[in-house]
Parts: sequence; C-alpha cells; structure tokens
Amino acid sequence: MSITYTTSHSPCPRLQELPTVTATQLKHSTADVLDQVSAGNAVAVTRHDKVRVVLISVEQYNKLTAQESNLLSELRTEYRTMLDEMQSPEQKAAALRAFNATPEELGAAAVLGAQRAAAKQP
Repeated sequence: MSITYTTSHSPCPRLQELPTVTATQLKHSTADVLDQVSAGNAVAVTRHDKVRVVLISVEQYNKLTAQESNLLSELRTEYRTMLDEMQSPEQKAAALRAFNATPEELGAAAVLGAQRAAAKQP
C-alpha cells in the first residue's frame, strides 16, 4: 500500500494541514508511517473520517514539553511576584480600607476609577 505524505512549511502546522493516514492504512503500513514520523513529519491518524490521534517524533515531543515547562516556569514566577506584591503592608492596608469602606467611599472610588480610565482612552 502506498501512502503519500506532504510536509507543511509551517514549523507548527495546524491539524488540518497535517498529512493523514487512516487507521487501516496505519495498521497495514506501520513501518512506513513510523519512518515518516521519525523523519520529523507529524501524521494525523483518522478513523471514520475524523482525526483521532497525531503521531509525532520524540524530538518534537521533547520540544513541546520543554516549551510547556518554560511557559509554566514563567507563569509561576509571574504569579509569585504578583502574590508578593499583594502581601506588602501597603496592599494589605489598601485591602482593609476597601473592605471597611462606606457605600459613599466606594461610590467616590468608582467614579474616580472611571474618570482615570476615560482619561487614558485615545
């Protein structure tokens, strides 16, 4: 059985851009499909005309998990920085003032906030 593969020019092709093989083709031509995947060509496997899985090489998998790890690390750092800033004495005092504010004080703060937001608009 002959399977035709086309490679996408995008470094991270969309699902619909991936070459596809049916589950039956994969069953009968596993070695050919794995050769293509090992060469760096992701392949979408369909069953009943619907993509069920995407096969990628170990190198592609490692890149994806490394990117995810870096992103999570960056988000964790950003979260910790924000949390530390929210724990400052000034922020704690501001939170106490907000929770203990009268309706009039809350209304005045809302108006001031709206005015500041309007002033920033082009």
